[in-house]
Amino acid sequence: MRAWVAVGLGLIVSWNGARGALYNGNGSTSFGGAVGTGSLSLTDNGTTVSGTFTRGTGGSGTFTDFLVIYIDSKSGGFSSTSGFTDYGSLLRKAVSGADGVNTRALADFASGFSADYAIAIRPFKTADPGSLFQLANNGAYTLVSSVNISPTGTSTSSSYTFSFSLSDIGVTGGQGTSIKFESTYIGIGNNNDAVIRSLESFESVAYDPDNPDRVIFSNYDTYITAVPETTQPALAVFGAIAIGFGCVRHVRRRNRRLDFSFSP
Repeated sequence: MRAWVAVGLGLIVSWNGARGALYNGNGSTSFGGAVGTGSLSLTDNGTTVSGTFTRGTGGSGTFTDFLVIYIDSKSGGFSSTSGFTDYGSLLRKAVSGADGVNTRALADFASGFSADYAIAIRPFKTADPGSLFQLANNGAYTLVSSVNISPTGTSTSSSYTFSFSLSDIGVTGGQGTSIKFESTYIGIGNNNDAVIRSLESFESVAYDPDNPDRVIFSNYDTYITAVPETTQPALAVFGAIAIGFGCVRHVRRRNRRLDFSFSP
């Protein structure tokens, strides 16, 4: 917890380290339920966002595919994955929803959502298990940072943690900023092709009845960053000072009256 103390004003400002939000899966078990029956919790300390993905066990539950979290944190962005053409790695293919050769699994985002960044994680591997990318149409994404996923090399951990800096997605901490996100659980074939999106997500999503290779989001989630708050102890200290000062004035006035009454 980071804190600033202004003694002269009796003011203590601290980051609300307990701030956090929980997002439950949408109940789908189309890819085994790891995401659809799981949950995601997010919190931040004014600088870094920390996430915990709790693996669902409503189906087979193993985490053997890719979880992609698209982030809308600034103006601009993309309303669909249709223009994403980065196939440079498995994580990038998962973000694009395409392998560049055989298949494209489209995603249309909900109204009011335009993706600027994406986090892709696959903790069942130890090599390249998770990254944050800045998105681009018709070109390569910018690799922003690792997301420090842990543990790796396992598909059966009860939970997985990751983190990234608010500044890496263009957000200044401590201002109560709203960050929108949408998520998808996507599979890539053993030959690094045949990209398929499941319906597992933390949001409501459905297949296009006219195109089974396209999913449509009907909502997005929002995370609001932590803000500084004035603590009650500071107010108590200030109140005690005020009460003490009042008591001293009362005693002085009483003493003056007594001195006047007993003067010869």
